[in-house]
Amino acid sequence: MNVADFIEAACSEGCVPMAESAFGKSGVDAIFHIMKVAKSLFRHVELERVAGQVIIFQFIRPQGATTTKPSDLAADFASLANQSISDLVFEIGSDGRAYPRDWPTQNLDALAENAVVYHWQSHHEEFIAGTGRRTVPRLDTAARSQFAVPTFSNLRVALQHYSRESVRESTCYLFRTIWAGDNRLFLMGGPEEIMRNSLTQFLRNRIGADHDVFPETNVNEKNPVDIRVNPRFTNNRLMLIEIKWLGLSVAEDGHITARHKNARAQEGADQLAVYLDQQRQSAPSHVIQGYYVIIDCRRENLREGATTITTPDGMFYENTEISFDPAHHDLRSDFDPPYRMFARPLCID
Repeated sequence: MNVADFIEAACSEGCVPMAESAFGKSGVDAIFHIMKVAKSLFRHVELERVAGQVIIFQFIRPQGATTTKPSDLAADFASLANQSISDLVFEIGSDGRAYPRDWPTQNLDALAENAVVYHWQSHHEEFIAGTGRRTVPRLDTAARSQFAVPTFSNLRVALQHYSRESVRESTCYLFRTIWAGDNRLFLMGGPEEIMRNSLTQFLRNRIGADHDVFPETNVNEKNPVDIRVNPRFTNNRLMLIEIKWLGLSVAEDGHITARHKNARAQEGADQLAVYLDQQRQSAPSHVIQGYYVIIDCRRENLREGATTITTPDGMFYENTEISFDPAHHDLRSDFDPPYRMFARPLCID
């Protein structure tokens, strides 16, 4: 039994008696109809992109009352997948389907005089029936709704752990092989594949029980994104991870082969934004989210041939954030704030 099923059982104990007291068996049926619609809606709509409120209601009194007309079209939840939404209002018709509605002209208490009403706003959700009101028990604190399975938050937490546990001190055995030298000053040439494999392995170990993690997946005919993550418990969430590194890389003879600075970070952000747009076109019914990982290996005053570094120079960029223009994560809801992961050097003092 998943969390949503536990919540349904818990609601049965508190919300069902309230609805039954107000409307009899019809009220009980309405509670379960609404929970079914809510779970279906939240499989398609990511609540973190809903700026306002969600209302789902079913009229009970007068008996069989409904505002649905033969010409009404039932809601297509899949079409809402990648939209930024203010408010959502649905009425459940006598056929059990949900129909989009304008914002109710009366307040929710007045609506509940003749209907069972579900109301969600900013993590808080409740049922109202007659004069009764019951809050939905909050068992899963990570979920924005107790009828929705959290997806994006699982990957966010995993990326934060990867930064601390694998990158900061190069603890991961795979990640450790990116360095040209024991003091972690310069990168070996072409470290991208190692970084991608390190993060892929970490994610498979950390969230692989519930998510499929695929390295280097094409988003178009030519360009692959570094990692794609799909939750197994829902088929319409798609998470794309792009990885870029900053710092200096060297060849085997020690000469510098690449210098990646802030411009490289912006290039990666722009690239991920394009990938997200392309994915939305090819998979319009999927809720798509982008995650940008920056492996920050910058060192101050690092010269070719250096083998040691002082603490001020080695740690100079540890807390130096990167400015983006455009800042895609501020402009669009499908782009997480970048995950900058600073890889520390070994310093001589």
